[in-house]
Amino acid sequence: MIKHNKKTYISTLILKISTVLLVGCSTGQKKADGRYFQFGSKNNSEATVWLEEVIVDERWRAPSTGILGCSSGNINGTRSTGSVSNKTTAPQSYLDIEWYSWANEKRMKARVKLPDSKIMNQLLLDPPWSSKRGSATGKSIIIIDFRPNHEVWVKLAKSADPKSESEVMILADGTGSSTDDVVTRYLHFREGDSYHKDCAAYRKRVVELGGYDGPFEVYDKWYMDFVDKEDDNE
Repeated sequence: MIKHNKKTYISTLILKISTVLLVGCSTGQKKADGRYFQFGSKNNSEATVWLEEVIVDERWRAPSTGILGCSSGNINGTRSTGSVSNKTTAPQSYLDIEWYSWANEKRMKARVKLPDSKIMNQLLLDPPWSSKRGSATGKSIIIIDFRPNHEVWVKLAKSADPKSESEVMILADGTGSSTDDVVTRYLHFREGDSYHKDCAAYRKRVVELGGYDGPFEVYDKWYMDFVDKEDDNE
């Protein structure tokens, strides 16, 4: 009787393990992680901002924060990039973004909802700019781009210096609202030295002094254009 129960238990255990393995193989899908993306930021809001915090899915903080002055160079790219560990889970649902805006001297916040997690996974693992479809090359860059009127775009780009609309896409957008916090950490900052409230006037002055200004062609294609194009080619 004991021998029979032991055999039955072992047979049942093997059956359960086999079932789990089969289910895992049939439903398993490669997941994007920190090996496939970096973070960057850019300010096109027409006044200096300080990107204070980017929290991903209420789980981890993204890099590439700090002061963002008036845009120069490629306005579609990013000034710098920050990496995460290879084991970091890719963004799935939303970003909570907090920044200080000198346009109205207030701390702002926005929750930006990302595309469906399956689409995010697909775009990171197999971006349209990969040299060999089905195998991503290098890391795409998730860019936090501040726009006028406290709007913020979340973009995905091939590099920090995208050359065309085929190398960058808008993933999501949101609009910031004031937190009504009493902010004192920037009291020692001085306009013209630490920040600018009027980027148009600043750039005009740069040109007058012989500096470079522009170009300002905005690449504003949305990720749906890339996904739909892929579907059409299948």
